Amino acid sequence: MELKFVICGIEHSGTTLVSDVFRQVAAVDSGFECGVLLGDSPKVFSSVQPFYRNMLDGWQISADTLEGICDTDSFSAFYQRLYRKAGFFDPSVEYLFDKTPRYFQHLFECQEKIGLPFIATYKDPRSMVFSDFKRGANGRTFEEWYEQYKPGKLRYLSSIYDHSYSKWRAGTHAKTSEILCVALEDICLNTRESLEKMFAHVGFGFDVRYLLMKNLRYSHNRAPQVSSRIPFEYLESLSKSQIASIEQDFSNLQDWFYE
Repeated sequence: MELKFVICGIEHSGTTLVSDVFRQVAAVDSGFECGVLLGDSPKVFSSVQPFYRNMLDGWQISADTLEGICDTDSFSAFYQRLYRKAGFFDPSVEYLFDKTPRYFQHLFECQEKIGLPFIATYKDPRSMVFSDFKRGANGRTFEEWYEQYKPGKLRYLSSIYDHSYSKWRAGTHAKTSEILCVALEDICLNTRESLEKMFAHVGFGFDVRYLLMKNLRYSHNRAPQVSSRIPFEYLESLSKSQIASIEQDFSNLQDWFYE
């Protein structure tokens, strides 16, 4: 089995959806979230938490096994060992990919460590905020929740936008061609064009039958389909004043607003 490419992106911006579309290709599969590329070497992966700890349950491996997998300075060797030890891949699988959203925060650094094509997804800040509100409000009003949520989220998104996305958009980095950033809105509204571009980027051909998604890896994927509704639910759930607040507070992420 050979690691073929890597998927990353903003949380809840379609990384799971894209992952499941690629898993429709015969002989292509993915495990669970990893995170090893966030460290300088697999040998120091144990210090990259909670990613290292989460590997034990997600990948169904023991602590001793994971320790042995990490005993190398080669990221390629790490992936080869990990995929051999994981017990849930079909023998027909030839190509694998790593889906870890957090790589987007250190996009070029992670790409250079493994030297493979990367796909990074993002979406409109208004949609991001609404997704997080649905998951984290815990009975609070939007205004109560938003004031506590906003500073940390803005720092996080600004870091990705300034450090990774803007560098990719400018095309000034030597590895820009190895990375493809895609908006969830384009995936949902211009599905065929977007998916053909993504598949070509990682060396596969796209087939419309892949949209009939089956055998999903991630049970929390809401529906086995690409839906134009997904990125725009905020329009019917947030008030005009709430949307205006997001537009003002996150205005520095200008390229991510979908109009």
